[in-house]
This record gives sequence, C-alpha cells and structure tokens, in this order.
Amino acid sequence: MDALELLINRRSASRLAEPAPTGEQLQNILRAGMRAPDHKSMQPWHFFVIEGEG
Repeated sequence: MDALELLINRRSASRLAEPAPTGEQLQNILRAGMRAPDHKSMQPWHFFVIEGEG
C-alpha cells in the first residue's frame, strides 16, 4: 500500500481501545510527527502524551 492510498483511506477512531502503543511505538510516532512538513515554519510544536484514563 502506498502513502497516497493510506492517506485517502485513513479513518479516525472515535474511541480508542486497548492495547495502547508500546513505548517504542510511541517514540516512533512522535519521531514521525517531528519530521512532518511545517508550513511556513510555524514551530515550535508541542506533543502531549496522556497515559491512563485521559
């Protein structure tokens, strides 16, 4: 599956369920987010990690 197909077919989950991502998976997600294009350098970004009952 190519990147365009993933973007076109993506779905948002209204309710998340167990299991939560592992620490390593979460680090990879955050790393990918930091590499996303930044329109007109509107930095700094803020990432909030909420654990447990959010």
